[in-house]
Amino acid sequence: TPIEALSDPTRFVGVPGDLIGRGEYYCLEVDGDSMVEAGILDGDTVVIERADSADNGTIVVALVEGLEVTLKRLRKRHNSVALEPANASYETRIFGPDQVEVQGKLVGLVRAY
Repeated sequence: TPIEALSDPTRFVGVPGDLIGRGEYYCLEVDGDSMVEAGILDGDTVVIERADSADNGTIVVALVEGLEVTLKRLRKRHNSVALEPANASYETRIFGPDQVEVQGKLVGLVRAY
């Protein structure tokens, strides 16, 4: 899947045990500043629980139109899906329900200083 195309199986990230449970998890490096107001910065490593659905308001990894992987807040509205950034410099993007595939939910963040 496209998420695996972004992963680096030779890189390992130390994740505190209380961030993960029995599910399947992976980490992604954040590229960009669209989620800064949620405390997620460019270069951060996010811990994602693999999932194909999420509740409204959850920050998710989403595959958009089969091409683009993005980290945004999910909002389901009637017959559409909105992907909301946490940065006033970016606009919310709205798609049909068949154009967005949830691939995981944010459960934590690892930041190196």
